[in-house]
Amino acid sequence: MLNNRLKNGLLCTLLIASSSVSLSADEIKLKPNRDYIVTETRPNNIVLIDAKEKKVANTCKIDERFSPGGIVLAPNNKYAFVIGGYGEEIGGYDITTCKKVFHANLTKDNIKGQTLAGLAVSEDSKKVYTIYNRTKMETDRYTVLSPMFSSFKVSDGVNAKPVTSFKIPRQMTLISVAKDGTIYGIGSALYTINPKTKEVKVAKKILNWGKKDYSDPDSAGNYILGQQQGDFSTLYYAEKYDKEGKDIGWYWGVTSVDLNTNKIEQFEFTDYETLMFTIMRSPVDRNIAFGSLNDLTKFDLKNKKVLKRVVLDHTYYSVAFSLDAKKVYLGSCLNDIAIYSADKLEKLGNVYLPGDMGSAALQVFHNN
Repeated sequence: MLNNRLKNGLLCTLLIASSSVSLSADEIKLKPNRDYIVTETRPNNIVLIDAKEKKVANTCKIDERFSPGGIVLAPNNKYAFVIGGYGEEIGGYDITTCKKVFHANLTKDNIKGQTLAGLAVSEDSKKVYTIYNRTKMETDRYTVLSPMFSSFKVSDGVNAKPVTSFKIPRQMTLISVAKDGTIYGIGSALYTINPKTKEVKVAKKILNWGKKDYSDPDSAGNYILGQQQGDFSTLYYAEKYDKEGKDIGWYWGVTSVDLNTNKIEQFEFTDYETLMFTIMRSPVDRNIAFGSLNDLTKFDLKNKKVLKRVVLDHTYYSVAFSLDAKKVYLGSCLNDIAIYSADKLEKLGNVYLPGDMGSAALQVFHNN
């Protein structure tokens, strides 16, 4: 009998030990002194990339359907939040264990809520913010309702409900959060959003800006970028006229917020000589910026100069920096991330991913 009890005890101990080893084996330990990149790929993956070794370090399967690829990394560099279910859901996952920590539905009853890329996380990583459009789905008609801003608590877990919701202006597509907690939204204007007072204020006009000798600008922001680097920038282009009203050229401009200081700027910086989808200003020198699509261009913003331009192997819709601004990472197309040196734009390599990225941008952090 004693031998049987001993055997059963040993068996239980071995099973528990085996289970612990299995749990430990599922957790990825981040290596020191290197950049990590977080992004999303089809059909349902959050991918963690070791940028130093140029390889995938972890792949997490997510429950939400890939659509359209919106992903944001919490400032604690621990949780990634994705837009899923054709924009109707938000999921949150631990990037090292793949544990699901958050889920919220933007659709309630017959009011469908959908967001394209309106997702951000508070600087303390405790709140998820989103902006989304709403449609009342009735039997004989669809009624367009006012878009909304909602705030959720991460600690509410996988059945989270909004703790704050209020109406916002139409055509807002992106939001980001400054170091002091100020929330910025951009669309037809640059806005500040205050969840406590539910106030939304225009911080800088874009559409109908009334700028003398310029046409109204055209601007778009669809890629979640820059909170780790302290930059919230979107491109615009506008036509310039001479004193007689004749057009004298088209120019690229940028509307941007320094998320470290809340300084807002809006200015033209180069001729409209190449097509770009995104731009990011350097985290160590905001006079330097990089834009990408079919080529990667390095700009001197103050002196309005193109410093260098290289043709890319294929289209890359989004650009991101390492936090020391020495490397440029390109993504948001096909299944690879391209890495370039920031000084000479020399190609340093590619990282190949398990699936197409769609419009998922790159979230970069440095593990000390």
